[in-house]
Amino acid sequence: MDTIGDRIRARRKAVGLTQQGLAEAFGINRVSVTLWENNSTAPERNKIVPLAEILQCEPEWLLTGQGNAPEETEAGITRRLRVVSVNPKPKKPKPNASFPPRWQQFPGDKSIPLRGHIAAGANGRFIMNGQDIAQVFCPPGLEGVEGAYAVQVDGRSGEPRFFHGETAWVNPHLKVRQGDDVVVQILGDNDDDEVSSYLKRFVSRSGDTLRLYQYNPGEGETHELEFPAEKVFSVHKVVFHAML
Repeated sequence: MDTIGDRIRARRKAVGLTQQGLAEAFGINRVSVTLWENNSTAPERNKIVPLAEILQCEPEWLLTGQGNAPEETEAGITRRLRVVSVNPKPKKPKPNASFPPRWQQFPGDKSIPLRGHIAAGANGRFIMNGQDIAQVFCPPGLEGVEGAYAVQVDGRSGEPRFFHGETAWVNPHLKVRQGDDVVVQILGDNDDDEVSSYLKRFVSRSGDTLRLYQYNPGEGETHELEFPAEKVFSVHKVVFHAML
């Protein structure tokens, strides 16, 4: 159990919970549990203690794998589960713009996480591995934006818009419009399937289909990509990109 996702999955099964059962006990949707267990995202630190209580283990062990490991005895596994409902009030993003606009330099003491991922596949597909591999500078438009993150471009399907090795910064709260660059996460068919991610141009989204456009498709690929709407987990707007 090398990752927090592995430990969450192991403890969920040990206490006899399904993914849906854990989601209901924690007051979230099942997709979030799936992303945790696939190491596509990780629980926020302020959620570790109540999550550990539901999974009947020590918070430090759940977070790092160190400390007191849970006892895998029959009595420990079959004891009554105390359900805790957690539904934290979302924080409002801090203001990140001024009017009238004024010039400001990139602050040197602000940073946001760069999400690690597995190398790109067909159509520029990549898998976020749930780890923050570095901290990169925070552009002024993302100061105070909760959940802002960055990804590194891997592959050439985005050229000439995005080049291999560039970094793209993402605001997960902005409304997406036709022509925007986006990072999209697509669910697999099964609970244990990896969540696929794509950096593409947004075309449209209906009740049935999400449509994306890729600038530089590979051999045998097309410019247009389509995904069933029910498989779309998130569509986040790219607000800045540059070569670091």
